[in-house]
Amino acid sequence: MPATTTDTSNPNSPNRAFPLERTRNIGIAAHIDAGKTTLTERILFYTGSIHKIGEVHEGTTATDWMEQERERGITITSAATTCFWPVREEPGLVKSFEKTKNRINIIDTPGHVDFTAEVERSLRVLDGAIAVFCGVAGVQPQSETVWRQANKYGVPRIAFVNKMDRTGADFDKAVHEMRTKLGANAVPILLPLGKEDKLQGQIDLINQKAFLYTDSKNLGSTYEIAEIPAEYKEEAKKALDRLVEAVADVDEEVGNLFLEEKRPDAKQLKEAIRRVVIANKLVPVVGGSAFKNKGVQALVDAVVEYLPSPIDIPPAVGHSTENPEERIPVKVDDGEKFCSLAFKLWTDPYVGKLIFFRVYSGKLSKGEFIYNSRTRLS
Repeated sequence: MPATTTDTSNPNSPNRAFPLERTRNIGIAAHIDAGKTTLTERILFYTGSIHKIGEVHEGTTATDWMEQERERGITITSAATTCFWPVREEPGLVKSFEKTKNRINIIDTPGHVDFTAEVERSLRVLDGAIAVFCGVAGVQPQSETVWRQANKYGVPRIAFVNKMDRTGADFDKAVHEMRTKLGANAVPILLPLGKEDKLQGQIDLINQKAFLYTDSKNLGSTYEIAEIPAEYKEEAKKALDRLVEAVADVDEEVGNLFLEEKRPDAKQLKEAIRRVVIANKLVPVVGGSAFKNKGVQALVDAVVEYLPSPIDIPPAVGHSTENPEERIPVKVDDGEKFCSLAFKLWTDPYVGKLIFFRVYSGKLSKGEFIYNSRTRLS
């Protein structure tokens, strides 16, 4: 039987190490070679989940574990992993990430068109996603496909314009294509500081600060939060104004402040961005380079700050065990009846058959049986 909680207003089990409000279930999706797996590898490294960065071209990444994936340097099947992330400490030099405050479950999806079904199965069970775009190529054909799939399931997104260190990288062009080709209300929140071989880090528009990285043996593990260089200050101020205007257009609270000619402070603006992102009214855009280890930490901060937790999204709809034809909304609560959706089947040569499933409510313990609404068997 499902466990019950003493506090009926609290959807979390008292035994949870990480409450639902500090849990993020996200996917990373994009066109092939946009840098999804490289980005995932950096996230795992900076969160301390792995202690050495693997590279796609070397066949040493954590999520591309199949022999065929490592030989070809592409992702064939979606891979699930978990990491933990602290609240960002400001200001000053960030030296370590020892305090684990947020749990992030990540699914790295394939980018090749032949494995589109694998992406759709993953998007169906996600609360949020990072859409990765190449800073040189911008919006590509498979970018459009995964965007439509995310729209289909109402998945809130953050866009990451990757490879800003590459020759020909153009952040503004990529953002423009998101708006025109994808119809996205894409608005930058973290501008790349420089581009191509002069990429130094990022500009945090909300706090009007610069994140400065150095090419060192630290592999981007440390960065300095400093004042924005003089030559970028005017651009950063104008970009902040555009961000506030974009949020004011889709958020009532900031819109009222805007009409009263008042400016929201950083806290108010972040809260508003979170509201409109969860409502799928705005897509924050972050620029950086995963391969050059510049800008990944701020992207993960944005995931925690703006993408929804399981309790922020509309309830899933499940089948009633008494009447399989009846569809009922599922309350996100550890104390409710168990409800889940299997989204991936796999056969491991050592373990045997594996089933990946997303739990929407309740809990499942070893030895328990569950009702399958498709086969109508337990």
